[in-house]
Amino acid sequence: MAVKDKNRKQAKSKAKRNGAVSQQLTELSDFTQAFFSTLGGEVQQSARRKALSPLEVALTGDLADHFGASALALTFQQSEQTPAQELVVHGSPVFDKMMGYLARRSNVTYQRLPLRHSGGEELLHAVRPVNAGIVGLRMQEQVQHLYVFNWHITYRADDKREEIYTVILDEEGQRVANADEPGAAAQALKLADLLADAEPAPAEKNEEGQPIPPRLPAMVQLVRLAESARKYAIYHADVCCVTHEAEILPRLYKTLNRLTTYYQQQIEEVYEAHDPSGEKRQALEVDLERKLAEEVENHRLRVQVDLFSYAVLQMPVAVAEMTLSDGQQEVGIRILRNRYTGALQLPVCYACGAAVKQLVLDRNGHVICDSCLQQCATCQEIVCQQDGVFVCPACGQENCDRCSRTCWACGERACAQHIDPCPVCGDEVCHSCQSACAACGVVQCRSHLRVDHVRQLAGETVLVCSECAIRCAGCEQYSAQIGICSSSGQRFCLDCLTPCSSCGALVGPGFAHIIDGAAYCQRCLVECPTCQTLTTTPHRCPHCQESYCHACGGECVLCHQTFCRDHSHHYADCGHTVCYAHAGHCHQCDEALCPLCSTVCAICERYHCASHTTSCSRCGQLYCSSCIQANGLCETCAIIERQGEIVKLANEPCGHDERVAPLANEFTWRRARNQRYTIYWGYNTARRNALVVVAQREAGIEIVAATTIDATGARPEVGQEVDTHAWLRDFQSWLNRMRRSGRGRR
Repeated sequence: MAVKDKNRKQAKSKAKRNGAVSQQLTELSDFTQAFFSTLGGEVQQSARRKALSPLEVALTGDLADHFGASALALTFQQSEQTPAQELVVHGSPVFDKMMGYLARRSNVTYQRLPLRHSGGEELLHAVRPVNAGIVGLRMQEQVQHLYVFNWHITYRADDKREEIYTVILDEEGQRVANADEPGAAAQALKLADLLADAEPAPAEKNEEGQPIPPRLPAMVQLVRLAESARKYAIYHADVCCVTHEAEILPRLYKTLNRLTTYYQQQIEEVYEAHDPSGEKRQALEVDLERKLAEEVENHRLRVQVDLFSYAVLQMPVAVAEMTLSDGQQEVGIRILRNRYTGALQLPVCYACGAAVKQLVLDRNGHVICDSCLQQCATCQEIVCQQDGVFVCPACGQENCDRCSRTCWACGERACAQHIDPCPVCGDEVCHSCQSACAACGVVQCRSHLRVDHVRQLAGETVLVCSECAIRCAGCEQYSAQIGICSSSGQRFCLDCLTPCSSCGALVGPGFAHIIDGAAYCQRCLVECPTCQTLTTTPHRCPHCQESYCHACGGECVLCHQTFCRDHSHHYADCGHTVCYAHAGHCHQCDEALCPLCSTVCAICERYHCASHTTSCSRCGQLYCSSCIQANGLCETCAIIERQGEIVKLANEPCGHDERVAPLANEFTWRRARNQRYTIYWGYNTARRNALVVVAQREAGIEIVAATTIDATGARPEVGQEVDTHAWLRDFQSWLNRMRRSGRGRR
């Protein structure tokens, strides 16, 4: 598929190149036929149906002398050339002789164009004034000149191409559209028709009646026109260079590739044994670079633009000069008609530059069209769009420059009814740029007004003048909403004043005291006798009746009453504050303890510190050291074997627990209780014991420990689940060892 696409692209590119070459040869054939036919030669085509068939030309007179023969056989394709035929291509001897003949014979031509159209009736009906009448009319015949410049453009590279490019200019140096160029308008002039219709200008005679040569324009004007025409020719050559270079580059690439391949092969064939110093290879490389540079230079496109000839054509023109008047002013207009083409040159609109048939005179004497007509709403005068009317920013009406004035604030022009001088600065300002002060009502420029800060914070934009706006000493913003501070007597805006939470008086910033998030004035505060700070209402201690402020006292977390510092205690570790009556103390060392964060002993129900806390060696629970006996047992565990109540563990609330149920039927159980724990002690004939500790919680009971104790006194950790089968196996192993040693028999 890729190969097919590549072949298709190559075929398409080849067809495009062949089409371009065929078009060039066709143009060259047409030029050759026109050359000999125009200059008096007889041209016959060998095969009329074939566009590029050879030509047979019969020459006479000056043409025969110039070409050195009375007949020529010409062909345009080298493949069809015979020995009797001469090839006509760019740069061939025949083509150079043709160009040389033109350069010698056609330097300048002065001719005139015939009259084809009348000019009287059409000029009178060419325009129709709308608001004016014709008060004067003058008609005359004139002659305008067209300048036809023929430029010989030569393109030289590895081949040579030539063309003649024609530029037509009018007397003012403006280019006239040429119908021979691609994309030209339908009304463009065709150069062939101009030259065919042109006639020799009648010769003028001197005082003696002898003919004199025609009078050409001044040399300065011709040079100026030629320079303008040269710019168009150079631009045309630049555009053509793009196409020519696109055709040259493939040929250059092919040539460079061929040279590089050839020399690379020559360099590779030079063996190192035959060229140990490398001079031959270096010479070949230098020669390759020289030839490549020569080919690049030979394929470089060079363009030469020369003035080949020019012609001056007289164009007959009928001119009608009219004087229009609207009763107040008179304006002259000029209408021309080309009597060769019949084209009318109408007056142009002063504002948009378009040709006008229905014209209007404005107040300033300008000729305008209907689209550019504007009318002042005040004086009703007509003005053009360029002079324009101005929209009043206040009322929106359109007024001319005489009926409007410039606003010094926005730069727009307002009508006289909506612009007044500012009472502050005296400048004329339109009503759209003025506003009234919200306090005093004086209308003035907005540049002298300030935004009221207080109302702006409330979501309302209100402007006040400089006399009504006062700068607040607190926020340094301007506002007309001002109040008096009851403490200092200063003026502040209402946004900075704060009402007292006690008496409601307004207090300014720096004079209000914030206590517990509320503002108070100086009169509503008293001094604390303890810390000498201001407070709203002092507190009294229920114990000593001393006065103090909120910061100097503390609220008990238990009774929610405030006490002075001497009768309240603050615990830094937990942050709780309790009164003297609810404060906790270790019953042994009198260390202060938080009643919320500390627990009492489960036996004696007294507080104990960490230094006087001991765990029971049997149940493992923490008690105060005074409730632990010398043998390491707590008082509850010490009496459980002698005074404990015999119970059936399976019927107890904890008997259904998965950790307690395996132990319930293996032991005989005794129960003892204290304020926090219920302890079950079990024993059996195998001299093994079991322990179950149950804590009384607010949510219910909690199994703290459920374990067995062997003969050595070892037991699992507190809270570890008990495996009854495991301790039975251990007991059986111990009994077997005792029997083997003889102790079991005794």
